[in-house]
Amino acid sequence: MIGQNKILDVMRESGQTVLMAEHHKDGSEPAIAIRIVGDTGDVERVRVLMQEYGAYLANHPAGVENFCLVGYESELAGLPGAYVAPGGLLLALVDGEAAGCVALKELKPGAGGKALELKRLWVGAGFRGLGLGRRLMQAAIDHARGVSAEAIYLDTVPAAMPEANRLYGAMGFREIERYNDNPVANIGFFRLELPVTG
Repeated sequence: MIGQNKILDVMRESGQTVLMAEHHKDGSEPAIAIRIVGDTGDVERVRVLMQEYGAYLANHPAGVENFCLVGYESELAGLPGAYVAPGGLLLALVDGEAAGCVALKELKPGAGGKALELKRLWVGAGFRGLGLGRRLMQAAIDHARGVSAEAIYLDTVPAAMPEANRLYGAMGFREIERYNDNPVANIGFFRLELPVTG
């Protein structure tokens, strides 16, 4: 338990929006921060993480055909691309090192209200076991709420990525009908409702 040293509110740090930060005064645990990417250095860090993600998927035992990587190199070259406000690229740092990322992009009208799509959730191999996947998901949800999104959508291949799918379920995502034209077979579509508060 971090207690008073845990900062969860959106704050400004070095001109960057920090969505979550955990600091331990005694140094017993690594310092973890998740922030919205705002400069070219952070975009490059996310690009490297997304390259790792793409390599992982391309070599996954389920087979590359179970993942949508069409145009992925162009997506990486053009970052931030579609992942701009009201969406964004979120970068997780552990003791200042790039450790994980997730991307949010605005869905085209027709999904009903303002909605974002969650993509490219990834935690680097050397940073697993710290709960970064869950922290990145929570930061993405908090960001979506902060921009008044009514829902977050995602698509995934449940059989190929069971750990991620358990996390999505634990975070409140529910299976829905198809909302996009992703050509991958055996894909599942999920939505998290974000009730308007206040």
